[in-house]
Amino acid sequence: MNSFPHISAVSDEIPQKLLLKSEKLWSFLSLLGGLISFSFVPVFTKWGALEISAETTIFDRFFLTTIILGLASGIQALYRQFKPKLEPSQLLPKPALSLMQLLGLLLLTGTFLAAMLLSLAWSLIQTTVANCELINNLTPVFTVFGGWLLFKHRFDRRFLIGCAIAVSGLLIVGFNDFQIGIDKLQGDLLALVSALFLSAYLLGAEKLRNHWNTDTVLLGCFSCGIPLTLVVLAINHESLFPTSGQSWLPIFSMSVAGLLGQGMLLYSLKKLSSAFVALVFLLTPFTTAILARIMFLETVSWSNSFAFFVVIIGLSLTITSSSTFKEKDNNLPSYINSSEDA
Repeated sequence: MNSFPHISAVSDEIPQKLLLKSEKLWSFLSLLGGLISFSFVPVFTKWGALEISAETTIFDRFFLTTIILGLASGIQALYRQFKPKLEPSQLLPKPALSLMQLLGLLLLTGTFLAAMLLSLAWSLIQTTVANCELINNLTPVFTVFGGWLLFKHRFDRRFLIGCAIAVSGLLIVGFNDFQIGIDKLQGDLLALVSALFLSAYLLGAEKLRNHWNTDTVLLGCFSCGIPLTLVVLAINHESLFPTSGQSWLPIFSMSVAGLLGQGMLLYSLKKLSSAFVALVFLLTPFTTAILARIMFLETVSWSNSFAFFVVIIGLSLTITSSSTFKEKDNNLPSYINSSEDA
C-alpha cells in the first residue's frame, strides 16, 4: 500500500499536464502550417492562368483530394491488419452523438465547404476583390455568434476584445477600398454567404473532431462536397475536367496545398476553438501577399502592413484567453482508433 498517496497523485498529474501542453503546442504549429499552405492556393491560381471555369476547378480539387485521401486510407487499412487488435477495455466510450447523427453532420460540413468555395468564386466575378476580402473578414464574428447560439460556446472578455480589435482594424483599413454600387450588390451578398458558409464549416468540423480523427473528417468532407459541385457543373453545362494538360499542374498544386491546409486546420481543431481558428485565418491575405512579393515581385502597401499589425495585436490578446482552447474534448467514438488520430 502506498504510504504517500498525494505524492503518487502529483506524479501522475505532471505527465498529463506536460502532454496537454505538448498537444496545444502542436495544435498551434499545425494551425500556422495550415495558414501557410492556404496562402499558396491563390498564388497557384494566378500562376496557372487556368483555361477552365472556377466551378470545374473546385470540382477537380475535390475529386483529386478524395482520390489521394482514399488511397491513403486504403494503405492505412492494410497497415492496421498487421497491428494487434485492441482489447475491449481499451476501446473508448460511446460518443454523445449517434453514428447517423455524425454522418449527417459530416454531409452538411462537406457541403458547407463546397458551398463556401463556390460562393466565394462567384462573388469575385461579380464584385471587387477589396469588397470580397472586407466582407470575409466578418467570418470570426459569425463563428463566435454561431458557436454561442448553436453549441453554447462561452467566450471571456479578453477573447472578445482581441477579436473586436482584429476584425475592426481590418474593416477600418479595408473600408477605403470598399465600393458601393447596385452592380456589385449581388457579388457582395455572395461574399457574405461565403463567410457564413465558412463559419458553418468550421463549427461543424470542430464538432466532428470531438469524435473522429483528422483523416476521417478530411475524406468525409471532400467526398461529401463532390455532389454539390457536380450539380452546379450540370446546371451550367461545364466540363468535368480540363481539356489541356497544361491546366492539370496548377489544379494538382492547388489540391495538394488545400489538402495540407485543411488537414492541419482540422488537426488544430482537436484542441483549439473554431472561433480562434477563424481569427488566425485573417492573416491569410498577408501571408499570400508575402508569397506574391517573393514569386511575382508584387508590392505590399503600408495599409496592408498596418492591418497585419492590428491583427497581431488582436491575436496576442486572444491567444492568452482560456476561450482559445476548447472547453471540453469529447472522446473519439469506439469505432474509431484514437491512437491514430492525426
